Amino acid sequence: MKYQDTFAQAKTKAVTVNAFMQQNFLPANPINYTVCYEYVSKSNTELCQSIEQKITANARFDNFSMTELYNRYLTPVSQQHEHIVYQATGMLNRLSANTDVAAENISLYLNTINAQLVNLQQLTPEPSVAKVVNQLQQATTQIQHQQQQLQQQLLLANQHSHQLRDELEQLKQQRLRDPLTGLYNRAAMHNQVDIWLSEQPERNIAAIAISLDQFNNFNQQYGDAVGDIVLSKISNKISSFIQASGIAVRTSADEFLLLLPDIDLRSANEVAHSVRTQVAKLRFVSARNQQALAKVTLSLGVCLYDATENWYQFLARSASVLHIAQQAGQNQIASEAMVAGE
Repeated sequence: MKYQDTFAQAKTKAVTVNAFMQQNFLPANPINYTVCYEYVSKSNTELCQSIEQKITANARFDNFSMTELYNRYLTPVSQQHEHIVYQATGMLNRLSANTDVAAENISLYLNTINAQLVNLQQLTPEPSVAKVVNQLQQATTQIQHQQQQLQQQLLLANQHSHQLRDELEQLKQQRLRDPLTGLYNRAAMHNQVDIWLSEQPERNIAAIAISLDQFNNFNQQYGDAVGDIVLSKISNKISSFIQASGIAVRTSADEFLLLLPDIDLRSANEVAHSVRTQVAKLRFVSARNQQALAKVTLSLGVCLYDATENWYQFLARSASVLHIAQQAGQNQIASEAMVAGE
């Protein structure tokens, strides 16, 4: 990210950035400042659109969401390198296939020449002819050797290109996964939702927004390291309720989102009750002194996607339903049906 701002421009933008961070209760760390400065500068169209959509939907900004914005839009993107490697791999595959065909034809041709040279030598046993035949045989042997070397080099290049593709695929998966829990991040969520809605624009998609009750207090009591272990185990339990078609997303430090396509609100509520019950049964013990840790419960909000709203509005509505569950106390579930009935 390079800026050509004058001192006066940079000063004006800094004031706007600080105002934005204060308005959204964002701490002034390098990532938050960089994302906000880029947004104020209006130099990254996709980032600006994403932030504007979040603002319109009254979505919350926090360190977690700002880090995701940074990773998604501002880190050095390897898409161009990825495209080049995939093109190179395709070219090598085509070249290798063509070379295999050419090698087979050349081999047949050289074998034919060798056979005819042997016949010629037998039919005309003169020294001058034998000398020419010997030279031709040496030349064909050399060509065969060179052809074998070329095939070996192509094979190695092909293996290397496939290795690069595997590494790129691993990096791509890492960019789509939360490193602590292994759940999908927001970028992966948007990709999957785009696929669902492109297949069926008015598709039923249920969202179960999940928050760990009083988890900040848990971290303060036992430490962030223990909190991370517990968070990881709870996320594993939560994700176990996802069918092959659904996805589990970590949306904030202690919040998750289950997206379930092709189910109705009643079924989504049943899943939410199962998730709440099973997580409440989890027990955690300190590895240091074998003492039982405090029980962790969940608050959950359930709603269905409305095709008339954009995705950020849907996420904001899911968060609103979750907030109702949190206001009702710990270990509670709220659904949009309950809200509509009030």
